[in-house]
Amino acid sequence: MTIKQLSWQETQPNLEHISSLLQDLTLETDLLTLQPRVQSTLSLLCPEVRKPYHPKFMLLKAPESQLVFSLLNNSIKSMLPANDYGFAYHIYERKVTLAPAKSKQDNFSAIDNCLFSSLVDNENLFGCLRQPEDDTFKLQPGLVHNANGGVLILGLRTLLSQPAIWLRLKNMVLSSEYQWFSTDDSNPLPITIPPMPLDLRIILVGDRLSMADLQDFDPEFYDSALYAELENDLLVKSDEDIKKWSSYLRFLANYQQLPPIDNTAFSELIKEGVKYTEDQSYLPLSPDWLNTQLTNAAQIAENAIDLVAVKNAIAQKNWRESYLVDRFRDAIFTNQIIINTQEQIIGQINGLSVIEYPGYPKAIGEPTRLSCLIHFGDGEFIDIERKNELAGNIHSKGMMIMQSFITAEFAITHQLPFSASLVFEQSYNEVDGDSASLAGLCVLISALAGQPIDQQLAVTGSVDQFGRVQAIGGVNDKIAGFFAVCQHQGLTGQQGVIIPSSNQRHLCLSDEIVEAIKNGKFSIWTVDNVTQALYLLTGIPYRDDTTISLYKLIQTRIQLMMNQERRPTGWFNKWRK
Repeated sequence: MTIKQLSWQETQPNLEHISSLLQDLTLETDLLTLQPRVQSTLSLLCPEVRKPYHPKFMLLKAPESQLVFSLLNNSIKSMLPANDYGFAYHIYERKVTLAPAKSKQDNFSAIDNCLFSSLVDNENLFGCLRQPEDDTFKLQPGLVHNANGGVLILGLRTLLSQPAIWLRLKNMVLSSEYQWFSTDDSNPLPITIPPMPLDLRIILVGDRLSMADLQDFDPEFYDSALYAELENDLLVKSDEDIKKWSSYLRFLANYQQLPPIDNTAFSELIKEGVKYTEDQSYLPLSPDWLNTQLTNAAQIAENAIDLVAVKNAIAQKNWRESYLVDRFRDAIFTNQIIINTQEQIIGQINGLSVIEYPGYPKAIGEPTRLSCLIHFGDGEFIDIERKNELAGNIHSKGMMIMQSFITAEFAITHQLPFSASLVFEQSYNEVDGDSASLAGLCVLISALAGQPIDQQLAVTGSVDQFGRVQAIGGVNDKIAGFFAVCQHQGLTGQQGVIIPSSNQRHLCLSDEIVEAIKNGKFSIWTVDNVTQALYLLTGIPYRDDTTISLYKLIQTRIQLMMNQERRPTGWFNKWRK
């Protein structure tokens, strides 16, 4: 067996050397330094020497936030030469002429080599013709004119909501010519305005749903434009990656005019980052999330963002957002929802779930009581949640996989003589996900074998048809939810959580839970197979040729049920006599 009880050091990333590692940090890391794919794509859009065949459009999967737009704009501006491109329109009476711009003060001279806007409409994008009351005309430039000769960064969501604007912009950029037009087809322009040469590159920024909408709306364009994604996290392979990430945070703090980051703060920032990515091998790169952490700490910090400021900011944020969590746990603490953490019960197990409420900023880890009953039947597995349409498709899939395992184990030569009913007790909302399939399979085998499960342990994980345990999400929140209940009911030193081995890398538990593990009051166990989880839960091996096993107990019970089913009933015996 490969059952493993984790030490307290294995439940958090190793951060002991961070402060000394960053002692002489001199790296300069901006947005693109940690985004090599985006940087490479931008080099194709903005080469040192441009040719007519170079691409003019780029799609960037990224959040449409002001900070992301600003950082991207700042990076691109440093890649491009100064923009002296532009033109001047001269209006004399009702005649309009066009000439190259002689200075930045000319009315249609380019303002900068890169501009951005998350919201656009016809007027601020394309400009307009104004006609005051004195019957004179005035031309007003738009973003396409202000960025002419450079790059224009636009939010994709607002463009897709105005398809006519997008099609007009695309045609102008591809034809390299800006044509003046009237937004009202029944009211044409009162004067003729010569078209303007247009040399513009467009970056469209949006999330994956917006990208999918664009692909449906304009598939030919989607296939021809450059594409890149702003990566959400950084794979940490060495200490050098940690240095780059830390330097990136210092760049963000400086960019946002926040206090400097002290070396002592990085260990806590890394820990919070691992909780966010749910993986000890990855650190977040999301500018908005990182900026929020730094800004919260800056509001508490005196001269610099240090360890104390970061810890206090996190604690205050968790407290401000904890009302719903406290209400959930109070329902368990007051026995409105029954969770047993100290007894041995047949056919009952503590599973772990995560609840996400729309509009609530965090997931809530909550223990769930699963129970199973066995009775005579024809092999049917009754998933009560599914029968009442309270189960999602993924949950139903997990239950079917569990059923397949039992059928393959015990119904090779005959039909199963029993039926089983499985339910999430005191669950009144839809249940989805397959993370309860390991708990469901364990409680089913407990009910079949007639062996009690230790309620001091909670289980999470999914299983395949061969009983192998697979990774699930939200492991830290799930452990925290069960620990809170155990702590309230009294830590016995035997309580803990069973998780898939593949989830060990995702652990980043709170200091309180780590301290309990360190003192032997709580445990985290990892398993690779349902048989290992069953041994921890019941103390009996699943298969063993030399001693009693759960498999033998179940086989014996099945045989007894089959013999009882074949035995003639009393009235039939009497009739035969």
